[in-house]
Amino acid sequence: MTARIGRGVWMRTLVIGGDYPWPEDRGPRLRLAMVLRGLRRCGSVDLFSAVSIHRRDFDPPDPRLGLDRVCWVGFDNAPPTGAALVANLVRPNLPLGMPRQDSATVRRALARFASGRYDLVWYFGARPWVLVGQPLQAPTVIDLDDLEDQKILGRLSVPRSVPTSAWERARRAGSTAVAREEVRRWRRLHRAAGRHAELVLCSELDAQRARSSGAARVAVIPNGYRSVERPLGRPTAGHPPTVLFQGLLRYPPNIEGARWLVREVLPDLRSRIPDVTVRLVGDHGPELEELHDPPRVFVVGRVPDMADELARADLVVVPVRYGSGTRVKILEAFAHRIPVVSTSAGAEGIGGVDGIHLLLGDEPRALVDGCVRLLTEPALRQGMTDRAHLLFEERFRSERIEEMVAGLAHRLVAGRRT
Repeated sequence: MTARIGRGVWMRTLVIGGDYPWPEDRGPRLRLAMVLRGLRRCGSVDLFSAVSIHRRDFDPPDPRLGLDRVCWVGFDNAPPTGAALVANLVRPNLPLGMPRQDSATVRRALARFASGRYDLVWYFGARPWVLVGQPLQAPTVIDLDDLEDQKILGRLSVPRSVPTSAWERARRAGSTAVAREEVRRWRRLHRAAGRHAELVLCSELDAQRARSSGAARVAVIPNGYRSVERPLGRPTAGHPPTVLFQGLLRYPPNIEGARWLVREVLPDLRSRIPDVTVRLVGDHGPELEELHDPPRVFVVGRVPDMADELARADLVVVPVRYGSGTRVKILEAFAHRIPVVSTSAGAEGIGGVDGIHLLLGDEPRALVDGCVRLLTEPALRQGMTDRAHLLFEERFRSERIEEMVAGLAHRLVAGRRT
């Protein structure tokens, strides 16, 4: 599918994305759309997206962006097995779980799509860079929405039940060994990518992690969210109060967080506020259906417009115990003046201060205490949402992020031309 939308000005940029930005209904898509808007400030932009063959949730390109051309191609993103896994195994810089079986298909599609000379190539994610390599001799950016090695390490640190049998202990040890090998491989991949391109991370914390792992050329462009003319938050909680956890609920850190919230946090919260309701909103798989238990818990699924859910929410909770990058759901809540309770891992990279912009807790009781306070103390809600909104306006407005994208593009291309 190719759509011709408009023409640009002086710089030609090819964006090779591991996602497709329309509809803008989750963090990576929002970021990709901001990147496109920022690059469009510099000139013409072509978007080539390589996405899962199982994806069907595509909207037409947004004509307001004025992109020159848009194309997406599907590829098999299942983890490699058999010969494909062996091929990854003998390449020490390649993660074992990296899908490459349709690499030739994607490269041929890109060769047909790319036209003329580009001044800049912007990869959105490490996977498209692995799939197509570096086909053009132009300044290159690899925009890493998060760091896979940090997600793996975080997952290993989450408390788990003690294995009760020798078989379970052996299986746990084997999976841990494979996970640590993946950490090493992802770090080698990041170092290799950094020799050919400027790596972009969404927080200074992740940038420091990448540098400590040996990545040389690292820049920071935060995630962002659009400015909100009429925020949907309110100064006092409703009756019954509603707690919202939103996001892609097929994403392993969100799946684990949703289960932990319902099983470990909610019982104590309901003992103190008996009629509180939790709403889990976002695309999910069958593994979360068992949590649906109205009126305690509603597993809502994907919604056409998050505005209705945000207007209903008295509190946004982020029970994520591992991950990387920054949570756009927190920026969304800040923009709408909805108070936030989060784990430290859920809020990392944003710069929000506990007790100033949001409340933090890493144990169930601490999360419960934070939720109770923000549901029952109007003055605390008001002060916290005011300060959080100011932080959002100063650092995370989408217009500010687009300016940073354009600035980096100008710097790289100007450096190449001088």
